Amino acid sequence: MSTFQQKSMDAETLISVRGAKKYFPVTEGWFNRQVATIKAVDDISFDIRKGETFGLVGESGSGKSSIARLILRAYDLTEGEILFRRTSGDVVDITTLGDRDMREIRREMQMIFQDPYSSLNPRMTLLELVGEPLVIHGMGTPAEIKDRVSELLGLVGLRPEYVMRYPHAFSGGQRQRIGIARALALNPSFIAADEAVSALDVSVAAQNINLMQDLQEKLGLTYLFITHDLGMVEHISDRVGVMYLGRLMEVGPTDELFAKPKHPYTEALLAAVPQPDPRGNRTRKRVALKGEIADAMNIPTGCPFHPRCAYADDKCRAETPALRVVEGGRQVRCHHAESLDLVGVTAQ
Repeated sequence: MSTFQQKSMDAETLISVRGAKKYFPVTEGWFNRQVATIKAVDDISFDIRKGETFGLVGESGSGKSSIARLILRAYDLTEGEILFRRTSGDVVDITTLGDRDMREIRREMQMIFQDPYSSLNPRMTLLELVGEPLVIHGMGTPAEIKDRVSELLGLVGLRPEYVMRYPHAFSGGQRQRIGIARALALNPSFIAADEAVSALDVSVAAQNINLMQDLQEKLGLTYLFITHDLGMVEHISDRVGVMYLGRLMEVGPTDELFAKPKHPYTEALLAAVPQPDPRGNRTRKRVALKGEIADAMNIPTGCPFHPRCAYADDKCRAETPALRVVEGGRQVRCHHAESLDLVGVTAQ
């Protein structure tokens, strides 16, 4: 018997992350005495709308992958809630579900992993790899599963007759397409792509990104796209969230955020994006970040970014800014968002 409890959220929203926190205890000694806490995700709130691609960017260690794992319930929340709109229209808080109910939800939310080599079992054929979700959920006879796998391979640009081949027979880009086919097997409405193209050559990555966009339009998919590559984010994302030390620093439409960042950290990330043609019509401002991202066990007081920020003052060092809505509907976690004149990447 299902134990789903109804929640409410905006009709155009597929996923709503509200006040999410994920803390990991650090222990030592024979008695596992807790000596510190890693705040991987610290009070994160954002929505992902139906049919959009929400990009999540930031340096390594900022908590991007932890967010994806929380949404997919690979991690349990320390605090907060994550609402998900099912294909039936029901809205549930997945953080409260038991294993049986979560098993049903997992048909509707899937993940594309970063490494196309380690994410595929080399001892399994494509029929077994792509068809495994169907077998686990008891969806179809062996003949029906084989037909479905052949259909999925064709959908991602691979030949259906490859069903009996093993992963070693394919290139990195083709292996990632196998991973995409596996993620599509159960007809999900939401897919989290965690650095899904970072291990691929640029041209191959671009082909797979174009494939993901085509599939999104054809199947009505919603993506959470996690990456370090801001150029790729600009190409595929409708909206972008910028993370630093477990917190969202800025959220906004991609074009607006790239053209006119509201947070100094966003400005610094955009300044590091390689310029295809230095003589082109894209403005550039050199913003050199001081030092490295802080230790997650020893987050600075006040604004966590202030030790590396060229605009920081005493208020930044003493008071922690809240993520708030500024002019134009953008969300930003900065005391001086309205007064700073930051430079993005835009046409002159």
